[in-house]
Amino acid sequence: MKLKLFFTAAFALAVLIISYLVFSKPNYPMTFSNMDKVGHTVSFFGLTFLAYFAFKPKWYWMALIMTAYAILIELIQSQIPYRSASVADVVADLVGVVLFYLLLFVFRKYQAAKLFKKRPLKSAL
Repeated sequence: MKLKLFFTAAFALAVLIISYLVFSKPNYPMTFSNMDKVGHTVSFFGLTFLAYFAFKPKWYWMALIMTAYAILIELIQSQIPYRSASVADVVADLVGVVLFYLLLFVFRKYQAAKLFKKRPLKSAL
């Protein structure tokens, strides 16, 4: 129960921080090309991770909610003079969501394989 509360609080804090960053005036240097897209992907991977452990939603609800949040961010940014909206940013956000579920799937398969390893054959003697 304490862990669920931790993830819920961390998720709420992450939403606040990400929302602040995407609506504030950018004042950071672009150290490499597509740094913005990497930031979107990592942010939404983290949000999905925290939301998954806080709420355990079905994947399709998570995808729907994260898509709505990504689109909402871009719609609001389109109305802010020093920001701009981009479909590529929404795609980068959704890549973060998909990446989380892909890694979760691989992790679960790995855990299942580890649990059901074949035991060594005993000699017939």
